[in-house]
Amino acid sequence: MCLKIRDSSLRFAPFRMTRWTSAEVSKKAASMLLANLYVDKIDLAPYFTPGDCRAAGFPDCREFLAALKEGRLKPEDCPSLSPAKRYALSLALRAGEILPPVQSLELPRPVPAELYEINEPDAASPVLATANSEFTLMVLTGLLALTVSPFYLLLVDCRGDTADMAMIYRSFTPQRLDQALEAHKLAAKVTHRRLVIPGVLAPLKEESAAYLTGWDIVAGPICAGELPLFMGEKWQPPEE
Repeated sequence: MCLKIRDSSLRFAPFRMTRWTSAEVSKKAASMLLANLYVDKIDLAPYFTPGDCRAAGFPDCREFLAALKEGRLKPEDCPSLSPAKRYALSLALRAGEILPPVQSLELPRPVPAELYEINEPDAASPVLATANSEFTLMVLTGLLALTVSPFYLLLVDCRGDTADMAMIYRSFTPQRLDQALEAHKLAAKVTHRRLVIPGVLAPLKEESAAYLTGWDIVAGPICAGELPLFMGEKWQPPEE
Protein backbone atom coordinates (compact mmCIF):
# COMPACT_ATOMS: atom_id res chain seq x y z
CA MET A 1 0.00 0.00 0.00
CA CYS A 2 1.29 3.46 -0.86
CA LEU A 3 1.54 6.10 1.83
CA LYS A 4 0.35 9.49 0.64
CA ILE A 5 2.53 12.21 2.13
CA ARG A 6 1.97 15.81 1.19
CA ASP A 7 3.46 19.02 2.51
CA SER A 8 4.01 22.48 1.15
CA SER A 9 7.70 22.19 0.33
CA LEU A 10 8.66 18.54 -0.13
CA ARG A 11 7.61 15.79 -2.50
CA PHE A 12 8.46 12.18 -1.81
CA ALA A 13 8.07 9.10 -3.93
CA PRO A 14 5.28 6.84 -2.62
CA PHE A 15 6.47 4.87 0.38
CA ARG A 16 6.01 1.12 0.27
CA MET A 17 6.06 -0.82 3.48
CA THR A 18 8.65 -3.58 3.79
CA ARG A 19 7.69 -6.50 6.01
CA TRP A 20 10.79 -7.92 7.62
CA THR A 21 11.04 -11.63 8.35
CA SER A 22 12.82 -12.85 11.46
CA ALA A 23 15.70 -14.07 9.30
CA GLU A 24 16.04 -10.68 7.61
CA VAL A 25 15.99 -8.87 10.94
CA SER A 26 18.69 -11.22 12.29
CA LYS A 27 20.80 -10.67 9.18
CA LYS A 28 20.44 -6.92 9.48
CA ALA A 29 21.26 -7.04 13.19
CA ALA A 30 24.42 -8.98 12.43
CA SER A 31 25.67 -6.21 10.16
CA MET A 32 24.84 -3.23 12.39
CA LEU A 33 23.88 -2.25 15.91
CA LEU A 34 20.11 -1.78 15.94
CA ALA A 35 18.25 0.97 17.75
CA ASN A 36 15.86 0.01 20.53
CA LEU A 37 12.30 0.29 19.20
CA TYR A 38 10.87 -0.67 22.62
CA VAL A 39 8.81 -3.58 21.33
CA ASP A 40 9.08 -5.10 24.81
CA LYS A 41 7.23 -2.06 26.18
CA ILE A 42 4.01 -2.81 24.30
CA ASP A 43 1.24 -3.14 26.89
CA LEU A 44 -1.88 -4.87 25.59
CA ALA A 45 -3.79 -4.94 28.89
CA PRO A 46 -5.42 -1.46 28.76
CA TYR A 47 -7.19 -2.22 25.48
CA PHE A 48 -9.29 -5.18 26.61
CA THR A 49 -12.20 -5.61 28.99
CA PRO A 50 -13.07 -8.70 31.02
CA GLY A 51 -15.91 -9.18 28.54
CA ASP A 52 -13.44 -9.36 25.65
CA CYS A 53 -11.46 -12.03 27.49
CA ARG A 54 -14.53 -14.11 28.32
CA ALA A 55 -15.86 -13.87 24.75
CA ALA A 56 -12.61 -15.46 23.57
CA GLY A 57 -13.01 -18.31 26.06
CA PHE A 58 -10.75 -17.07 28.86
CA PRO A 59 -12.14 -16.34 32.34
CA ASP A 60 -8.97 -14.44 33.25
CA CYS A 61 -7.53 -11.60 31.16
CA ARG A 62 -4.01 -12.58 32.14
CA GLU A 63 -4.53 -15.94 30.47
CA PHE A 64 -6.12 -14.22 27.48
CA LEU A 65 -3.12 -11.90 27.01
CA ALA A 66 -0.64 -14.74 27.52
CA ALA A 67 -2.39 -16.80 24.85
CA LEU A 68 -2.20 -13.89 22.41
CA LYS A 69 1.50 -13.29 23.05
CA GLU A 70 2.33 -16.99 22.78
CA GLY A 71 0.40 -17.38 19.54
CA ARG A 72 -2.15 -19.82 20.97
CA LEU A 73 -4.91 -17.29 20.31
CA LYS A 74 -5.25 -15.28 17.11
CA PRO A 75 -6.90 -11.84 16.84
CA GLU A 76 -9.47 -13.30 14.43
CA ASP A 77 -10.55 -15.67 17.21
CA CYS A 78 -11.64 -12.76 19.42
CA PRO A 79 -15.34 -12.33 18.50
CA SER A 80 -16.02 -9.21 20.59
CA LEU A 81 -13.37 -7.13 18.82
CA SER A 82 -14.17 -4.89 15.86
CA PRO A 83 -12.35 -5.55 12.58
CA ALA A 84 -10.23 -2.44 13.17
CA LYS A 85 -9.23 -3.61 16.64
CA ARG A 86 -8.37 -7.10 15.43
CA TYR A 87 -6.16 -5.54 12.78
CA ALA A 88 -4.48 -3.21 15.28
CA LEU A 89 -3.90 -6.13 17.64
CA SER A 90 -2.30 -8.17 14.86
CA LEU A 91 0.12 -5.30 14.20
CA ALA A 92 1.04 -4.99 17.87
CA LEU A 93 1.67 -8.73 18.15
CA ARG A 94 3.94 -8.62 15.08
CA ALA A 95 5.62 -5.31 15.86
CA GLY A 96 9.07 -6.88 15.80
CA GLU A 97 8.49 -7.92 12.19
CA ILE A 98 6.50 -4.91 11.01
CA LEU A 99 8.64 -2.06 12.32
CA PRO A 100 11.68 -1.53 10.09
CA PRO A 101 15.01 -2.25 11.80
CA VAL A 102 16.99 0.97 12.12
CA GLN A 103 20.60 1.60 12.97
CA SER A 104 21.62 2.85 16.38
CA LEU A 105 23.08 6.30 15.82
CA GLU A 106 26.12 7.95 17.33
CA LEU A 107 25.16 11.30 15.80
CA PRO A 108 21.72 12.82 15.09
CA ARG A 109 20.25 12.43 11.60
CA PRO A 110 17.90 15.40 11.16
CA VAL A 111 15.22 15.75 8.51
CA PRO A 112 13.26 18.97 7.88
CA ALA A 113 10.83 19.73 10.69
CA GLU A 114 7.81 19.61 8.40
CA LEU A 115 4.14 18.80 8.69
CA TYR A 116 3.22 15.65 6.78
CA GLU A 117 -0.33 15.03 5.64
CA ILE A 118 -1.05 11.30 5.68
CA ASN A 119 -3.97 9.96 3.64
CA GLU A 120 -5.50 13.38 2.98
CA PRO A 121 -6.40 14.52 6.51
CA ASP A 122 -9.18 16.97 7.28
CA ALA A 123 -10.10 19.20 10.21
CA ALA A 124 -11.09 16.24 12.40
CA SER A 125 -7.97 14.13 11.77
CA PRO A 126 -5.61 13.21 14.64
CA VAL A 127 -2.35 15.08 15.11
CA LEU A 128 0.81 13.15 16.00
CA ALA A 129 3.95 15.04 17.03
CA THR A 130 7.43 13.59 17.26
CA ALA A 131 11.12 14.36 16.82
CA ASN A 132 12.70 15.22 13.47
CA SER A 133 15.00 12.21 13.27
CA GLU A 134 15.39 10.45 9.93
CA PHE A 135 14.98 7.09 11.63
CA THR A 136 11.96 8.19 13.68
CA LEU A 137 10.33 9.32 10.45
CA MET A 138 11.22 5.99 8.81
CA VAL A 139 9.57 3.99 11.58
CA LEU A 140 6.42 6.11 11.72
CA THR A 141 5.86 6.36 7.98
CA GLY A 142 6.41 2.61 7.72
CA LEU A 143 3.71 2.09 10.31
CA LEU A 144 1.35 4.70 8.85
CA ALA A 145 1.59 2.93 5.51
CA LEU A 146 -0.52 0.21 7.14
CA THR A 147 -3.66 2.29 7.56
CA VAL A 148 -6.06 4.18 5.33
CA SER A 149 -6.91 6.56 8.16
CA PRO A 150 -5.85 10.22 7.82
CA PHE A 151 -3.31 11.81 10.14
CA TYR A 152 -1.23 14.92 10.54
CA LEU A 153 2.37 14.04 11.44
CA LEU A 154 4.24 17.02 12.89
CA LEU A 155 8.02 16.84 13.19
CA VAL A 156 9.44 19.09 15.90
CA ASP A 157 12.97 20.46 15.51
CA CYS A 158 14.96 18.39 18.01
CA ARG A 159 18.26 18.77 16.12
CA GLY A 160 17.71 15.34 14.61
CA ASP A 161 17.50 13.43 17.89
CA THR A 162 15.18 10.44 18.07
CA ALA A 163 12.27 10.82 20.50
CA ASP A 164 14.01 8.94 23.32
CA MET A 165 17.24 10.88 22.88
CA ALA A 166 15.26 14.11 22.66
CA MET A 167 13.91 13.34 26.13
CA ILE A 168 17.38 12.66 27.50
CA TYR A 169 18.97 15.74 25.95
CA ARG A 170 15.88 17.93 26.40
CA SER A 171 15.89 18.86 22.73
CA PHE A 172 12.12 18.30 22.59
CA THR A 173 10.71 21.21 24.57
CA PRO A 174 7.29 22.85 24.93
CA GLN A 175 8.75 25.92 23.26
CA ARG A 176 9.89 23.98 20.21
CA LEU A 177 6.59 22.16 20.02
CA ASP A 178 4.79 25.51 20.11
CA GLN A 179 7.06 26.84 17.35
CA ALA A 180 6.22 23.83 15.17
CA LEU A 181 2.49 24.26 15.74
CA GLU A 182 2.71 27.95 14.88
CA ALA A 183 4.95 27.45 11.85
CA HIS A 184 2.46 25.08 10.25
CA LYS A 185 -0.73 26.79 11.48
CA LEU A 186 -2.11 23.59 13.01
CA ALA A 187 -4.73 25.47 15.00
CA ALA A 188 -6.28 26.61 11.73
CA LYS A 189 -6.12 23.15 10.14
CA VAL A 190 -8.00 21.19 12.80
CA THR A 191 -11.16 21.81 14.79
CA HIS A 192 -9.96 19.81 17.80
CA ARG A 193 -7.01 20.52 20.11
CA ARG A 194 -5.74 17.02 20.85
CA LEU A 195 -2.05 16.39 20.25
CA VAL A 196 -0.44 12.97 20.70
CA ILE A 197 3.26 12.82 21.64
CA PRO A 198 5.42 9.69 22.00
CA GLY A 199 5.17 7.86 25.31
CA VAL A 200 8.89 8.36 25.96
CA LEU A 201 8.12 12.09 26.17
CA ALA A 202 5.37 11.62 28.77
CA PRO A 203 7.37 13.48 31.48
CA LEU A 204 6.95 16.62 29.36
CA LYS A 205 3.17 16.26 29.10
CA GLU A 206 2.17 18.58 31.96
CA GLU A 207 4.81 21.18 31.14
CA SER A 208 3.76 21.19 27.49
CA ALA A 209 0.06 21.45 28.36
CA ALA A 210 0.76 24.44 30.60
CA TYR A 211 2.81 26.17 27.91
CA LEU A 212 0.49 25.41 24.99
CA THR A 213 -2.72 27.04 26.12
CA GLY A 214 -5.78 25.34 24.68
CA TRP A 215 -4.07 22.14 23.52
CA ASP A 216 -4.73 18.78 25.16
CA ILE A 217 -1.38 16.99 25.21
CA VAL A 218 -1.77 13.21 25.25
CA ALA A 219 1.13 10.82 25.83
CA GLY A 220 0.85 7.91 23.41
CA PRO A 221 2.53 4.52 23.70
CA ILE A 222 6.27 4.11 24.12
CA CYS A 223 6.52 1.70 21.17
CA ALA A 224 5.17 2.82 17.81
CA GLY A 225 3.84 -0.70 17.26
CA GLU A 226 1.21 -0.06 19.94
CA LEU A 227 -0.04 3.11 18.22
CA PRO A 228 -2.76 1.37 16.14
CA LEU A 229 -4.35 -0.03 19.31
CA PHE A 230 -3.98 3.32 21.04
CA MET A 231 -5.81 5.10 18.22
CA GLY A 232 -8.76 2.70 18.38
CA GLU A 233 -11.31 3.06 15.59
CA LYS A 234 -9.32 5.97 14.19
CA TRP A 235 -6.84 3.40 12.83
CA GLN A 236 -8.66 1.60 10.02
CA PRO A 237 -7.15 -1.30 8.05
CA PRO A 238 -6.45 -0.99 4.32
CA GLU A 239 -9.42 -1.77 2.14
CA GLU A 240 -9.46 -5.28 0.70
